[in-house]
Amino acid sequence: MTKDTRFAGDDLRLINKNELCKILSASEASVDRWLRSDPSFPQPRRLGPGSIRWVRGEVTGFIKQLAKVEYADHAFSSDLG
Repeated sequence: MTKDTRFAGDDLRLINKNELCKILSASEASVDRWLRSDPSFPQPRRLGPGSIRWVRGEVTGFIKQLAKVEYADHAFSSDLG
């Protein structure tokens, strides 16, 4: 039995805030708010003065643990009338 390791390095890849925002489809302000208010949100690593990065695998894990919602649970109405 072999383990699929094609993307093993991706889990440890460091991403910057811009990449994080793209992955989450969120603004920097939203990311900042989640960092302050959600203890389960991935915490950044400091590489040096003024340089922080997130571990891609931790971000992926965070996304996977988010609750799934049914279409009817969305905050918008499909009734346009």
